[in-house]
Amino acid sequence: MAGNRQFDETVSRWLEETAPARLPERVLSATFERTRRRRQHVGWRALRDGVATIRFAPALGGAAVVVVAAAVALNVFGPSLGGPLSVDPRQPFLGVWISTSDADGGTQTMTVGAGADGTLEIVVRNDIATVCSLTPSTMTATGRIDDEVYLVMPAPMYTCDDGSEPEAVGGPPREVQLRNFTLVRDARSDTLSDGRGGIWWREGAERPSPEPPGQPTISDSAWPQSSLEEVRQAQELADAGDPAYTWQVEPQIEEYGSPSWSVGESREDAEIVERFLREELGWEDFVFNGHVGWEDYLSNMTYVRCAPGRTNPLYPNDPYASECAPTIDESRYETVQIDLAQPGQEGPSGIWVVSRWAISVPFAQADPRVIEAEATGQLEDFLRARINGAGAEPYVEVTDAVEEIPLLYGTTTGSPYERYELERVGGPHWPYGWMEFVVRLFADDGETVVEQPISLRDARLYLSAAETTESGQPLAVTYSFFDGTVTFSAADPWQVRGGLVDWGALTMGDFWSSEEGIELVACEPGPAPDDAQALARSIQSDPDHTATAPAEVRVGGVDGLVVDVTVAAGMSACGASFPSTEVVTRTTVAEGIRMRLYLLDLPEGSATRVLVIAIAAPEARFDAVIEVTAPIVESIEVHAP
Repeated sequence: MAGNRQFDETVSRWLEETAPARLPERVLSATFERTRRRRQHVGWRALRDGVATIRFAPALGGAAVVVVAAAVALNVFGPSLGGPLSVDPRQPFLGVWISTSDADGGTQTMTVGAGADGTLEIVVRNDIATVCSLTPSTMTATGRIDDEVYLVMPAPMYTCDDGSEPEAVGGPPREVQLRNFTLVRDARSDTLSDGRGGIWWREGAERPSPEPPGQPTISDSAWPQSSLEEVRQAQELADAGDPAYTWQVEPQIEEYGSPSWSVGESREDAEIVERFLREELGWEDFVFNGHVGWEDYLSNMTYVRCAPGRTNPLYPNDPYASECAPTIDESRYETVQIDLAQPGQEGPSGIWVVSRWAISVPFAQADPRVIEAEATGQLEDFLRARINGAGAEPYVEVTDAVEEIPLLYGTTTGSPYERYELERVGGPHWPYGWMEFVVRLFADDGETVVEQPISLRDARLYLSAAETTESGQPLAVTYSFFDGTVTFSAADPWQVRGGLVDWGALTMGDFWSSEEGIELVACEPGPAPDDAQALARSIQSDPDHTATAPAEVRVGGVDGLVVDVTVAAGMSACGASFPSTEVVTRTTVAEGIRMRLYLLDLPEGSATRVLVIAIAAPEARFDAVIEVTAPIVESIEVHAP
């Protein structure tokens, strides 16, 4: 019995030394009353969240003794009961884990073993890896356990089994994407997740089943209602004007398609989200992180917790997150992902609930100091190569649908560059350290200066060809699209606006104008007219606008027709996916807009069959816009296939 008494005394001392100070009676009473009225939720509180643990620890002292006693019975303590109690946090992560991909049918097998000095040795084998051209791959890593919940792999090594180099599918390079790769353990289901939909379960265990599609669902962790019946009752009370439930009616969520939106220069979050984070999770401050998750409409939306009253040490001047300091260390935030839904009545008058939520992998903001140093080194190598006259192409990607970097190795007159300047003009922007630079190259003893903006995104450098200037004057750059069928030249302020849209249009125009522009639309085979003549007849026959008689014209070496029309709002392009066969552009959506259409039959075998060039402007400015866009139209070239 002496041994038992010694054990009891040891446990008592440990509890007294490690338990937080007792909360005031008024706080304990309020907590008890709240938990008495609400059924307990699991998930977040089952994990080691600081706020939740501290809040309930005094009331769970007896339970803590039971847990400790069970641990001793399982021999997971250290050799001596006289010192601090210790449990190996690696134990729940050891073993073999399985994950499958519904997209390509591949299976990943992860073996986690104990390493030296408290580390983990991890090997992940994938039998179908997208980044390895659907061949097998292997990832090896040394990991650690953080806060008994997170399996962190600081620098995984990823290789393709056939010896080829893995290719990143969008975003930054693969090694950047994998840096500090983290899995979070759900003790309740004994699964691991990557916070983005990837789930791992133990070998031999049953795969977690997804929710049935097409059915209104609500998880047992939903808030503030946790069943469909509760939602129905709350909706009835909200319809009756009960203020305890009308706050859940938020039409702005559906209007903006986001839980966070801008109002003037400020940002607002949906009240359902604010109340959930503050009342249910106890977060005092937080920000919406739209850079991760959010794969589906109002699903997987990520929020990070901000340390109250602290400035972000890495982004002290960022307009969005300067006052949102991480809560775990200098870079990592406590993170939660939530789904919003209207499981009962949908529409502007339906109530919203947090239909599902889960603790996620801690989000880590990038260190802009490291990123800027790396970017500066790349930019200097890029600029030195331009001065040397060779080897500059691999350093940056050119934007604006331009295939080549303009004035890469010399000025328009052929003068070589003699020196350069590099200046950061924007950023770093939270959370990935995106930045904007301006590079200047000098020629002719400094008399000629070529200036180009370069942006840093996801560890890649992008040069804006359209904003290139030479001695302060905009440079006309050549754009190529429709698989090289058409090219033309334009100078700032006529820039790409909106990019290549889904029906093949590339819009050019003054960036700040929504009514003036020039747009090229490619009509593909389909229900639209087969040639320029048929398209012109369709335009003239439509009663919703007035069209001039078609006149013959030649553009880019191709014969065609020109028609002036005044269009109403709501037209569609080429009729390929719409009930009408009218031709409009995204810039011509208001009454009073006049549009000049060039309708060109392209050579047989071209990527498109009919090319429409549309120039649009308000009636009062139409002639002026036609004049300033004339050089662009004259520069158009149609290339035979």
